Amino acid sequence: MSTEPIDPLRRRSLGGLLSIPAWSAIGSLGVLAAGCAAPAASVPAPTGAEPLPTPALRIGDRWRYVMINRYNGSAVGETVVEVVAVSPEIRLRVDPGGGAAPTEERYADPWSVLTDATYDSVVTFETPVPVVPPGARTGLTLSTGARYRSERSNDVLAWNQQLRVSGWERVQVPAGAFDALRIERMIRFKHPDVFRFDPVRTDVLWYAPAVGRWVMREWTGNYMSGGPQPMRSRSREDWVQWQLKAWEPAGR
Repeated sequence: MSTEPIDPLRRRSLGGLLSIPAWSAIGSLGVLAAGCAAPAASVPAPTGAEPLPTPALRIGDRWRYVMINRYNGSAVGETVVEVVAVSPEIRLRVDPGGGAAPTEERYADPWSVLTDATYDSVVTFETPVPVVPPGARTGLTLSTGARYRSERSNDVLAWNQQLRVSGWERVQVPAGAFDALRIERMIRFKHPDVFRFDPVRTDVLWYAPAVGRWVMREWTGNYMSGGPQPMRSRSREDWVQWQLKAWEPAGR
C-alpha cells in the first residue's frame, strides 16, 4: 500500500488503553492523534443520505489517495484505486506506485469485501465481510465473524468485528471538503505471525456519497509480542491514514 515502511515508532506501548471499552478505545486513538490533523466537525445527515444509498460503481471510476504515517505526520506514498469489473464481483486495481506491483480488491457488493488490500498485507475472506453495514445510518451497530487467509500465510484464521455508525462529519482532505458518514470497526483476529498474541485492530472510515467511496480511512492495531504479557507491554502496529487526493468518475 505505502511505498516505504512505517518507521519503528509504531511499536509504542499503549499502557492500559485496552482496559477501557472497545468504542472508548477508538476514541482514545483519536486523542493520541491530536495535533496531527484537523478534527472533523459533526454535521446533520444530508438529505436522502440515511439510510446510506448504494453507490452505482462503473468500470473506470478512479480514486487517488495519499497515505500518511500517523506517528510522525509524514506522507509515505500515494495509491490509485480503479474499478476494473462490476460483475459478478466488483474488482478494483490497487496501484501503490513507486514501482511496487499492483494488487487487487474484490467485493461481493459495494460494501462487502472479499479481498482487502488496505492493511500491511492483503487479506482474503472466505465469506463477504461488511466494511460499511447495509442500510448504514447513524447509531447502527453490527457484529460479524468470518475466516480469512493472509498473503503471509496459508492458514485459515478467525476474524471477528464490531461495527458502529457514529454519525456524519465534515471532513477536509486534499480533494476538498466532504460530508461523510463515520463508520468504526473494532476487529479481533488471529494474526498470521504466531508470535503476535491477542491482536486487536481499529479501522475507521469516512464514507462520502458524493464520491461513492470513503474519502478518509485510518487503521492501526496492537498486540502482545512473544507471549502473554501485562497489558502495559502491548505493542502497536502500523498507523496509517488514507486521504482522498483526487476522484475521477468513469467517462470524465
